[in-house]
Amino acid sequence: MILQGGFHTYDRSFRPQTGPRLVEGCAARRRRVLDMSLTRRTVLTAAAAAAAAPAIAPVGTAQATGPGVPLAAEPVAESLPAAGLAAGHRFDLRVEPVDLFGKEVRLTQGRVHQQVAFDPVTGLAYVTQVISDGRQLADEPAPVPGAERDRRGDLCVNEVAPDGTVRAVMYLRRVGHGGGLGVEHVDGRPWLWLETDADPVTSGFAHGKRIGRVAFTPDAVVDAGSGPIEVFDPVPEHSAVTPSLDVVHGRIGVRTGTSGAGEYRVYDLDAFKRRVFTPLYTFPAMYRTQSWCLYGDLVLQNEGAAYGADNPRPGNSWWNVYDVTTGLMIERRFNATALDLSHRETESLTVRQTPDGPQLVFGFATQEPGPRRMALYGITSTTDGTGDHVPWTNLDYDSTLYTPNSGNYVPQYRQLGNRIDLHLRLSRADGTPWTNGEKILTLPPHIRPNRTQGMVGQVSGSGVSDSLTVRWEVLTDGSLVLFDQRGLTSWIGLDAGFFTS
Repeated sequence: MILQGGFHTYDRSFRPQTGPRLVEGCAARRRRVLDMSLTRRTVLTAAAAAAAAPAIAPVGTAQATGPGVPLAAEPVAESLPAAGLAAGHRFDLRVEPVDLFGKEVRLTQGRVHQQVAFDPVTGLAYVTQVISDGRQLADEPAPVPGAERDRRGDLCVNEVAPDGTVRAVMYLRRVGHGGGLGVEHVDGRPWLWLETDADPVTSGFAHGKRIGRVAFTPDAVVDAGSGPIEVFDPVPEHSAVTPSLDVVHGRIGVRTGTSGAGEYRVYDLDAFKRRVFTPLYTFPAMYRTQSWCLYGDLVLQNEGAAYGADNPRPGNSWWNVYDVTTGLMIERRFNATALDLSHRETESLTVRQTPDGPQLVFGFATQEPGPRRMALYGITSTTDGTGDHVPWTNLDYDSTLYTPNSGNYVPQYRQLGNRIDLHLRLSRADGTPWTNGEKILTLPPHIRPNRTQGMVGQVSGSGVSDSLTVRWEVLTDGSLVLFDQRGLTSWIGLDAGFFTS
């Protein structure tokens, strides 16, 4: 396709960095001093008005069924005080989130939604989807198969009202898969930031290789490479390039690469618009990613597949949180929101402003069989990370076979990032000896390792004259297995055992 040459000036002096690196020039440093640094030692400032009333319908392990909750008020630019995360704070992923709509929303396409972003002035939501199978746009001579939409990267952007109804749509062809999206409000109009210039693939999904900026125009059909899309090329010769816009802190993030083999770059937004593509920070991405977003000194990403034979409930949905100033992952936590949703495929992730401060918004694609719907949830509570307490969770075991020493030694686990701690002391209920290779219990799917891992446990000293340790293994199917050939009859334990999941 022919691209607009004037849109493709970039700084060839930039080369990808390995590991986190601060690469500011003098002008950028002066600007950061004036605007206040966004490191964890300072207050994260906010600069955009927002219009989203806080959602109030709580959810637990199943989706709430209450009435729709307002996502936004009428446009109220500059009517709300700026609000950001306090220094060193992050969203508290331990709290119970709220259901933003009180229902699962039907968008215009039957496909899963990919990403959501909010207009910082009107509060309206914008949602990307690959165009459905068999849809025919106004300038197309015939319906187009879904597989063709996938391989070309044809998207629909839905404009969604506070009650969950779709107000308008816009179509963007040959742009990508829709995994990145940002919205800024300029001259009374929402402007979309998303991937563009996807190269068609023979099968599967096409991904954009550049960043595009385009005004949302109801019913418009716009092709990549055409005049309406302003194009930015911060990482030439890279594929799967997705953006995240942080208008509150005047930044834009760019992710390159699919799955876990990727990298994050954080830029000053004003400089980026001038095509000064020198990142403030760069650092490698970890884990398979469904969606991600930048907010202040945080990059948040989520991962997870739909329920299925290889991913039974409670599924494999995880949050990962990075500190952009160091490139280190500071939190990895299992997402147990709305476990009873049908299909429940981890999708969107963004931050919006509300009268109560910034809110982390995340979503699942739902409904099996389709057409798919969208369920969005929000977390406004924050934590400074100090004093975090991860509670122990009971594990299922056969109480007719095994008896804990006391209530303090019931089999339990807790998750600390990738680390899974196990805790138990058990005796055989019938007093018979333990057998070598005996399976004691099965761990839930979301904490099972991808390889067999060993641990060392202990045994009561009563009647034992030699070693007071036993060997445990955790298998990939979740089996917790005891190995000891001595025919022990006393209790066996695992007070300090852990493995990585």
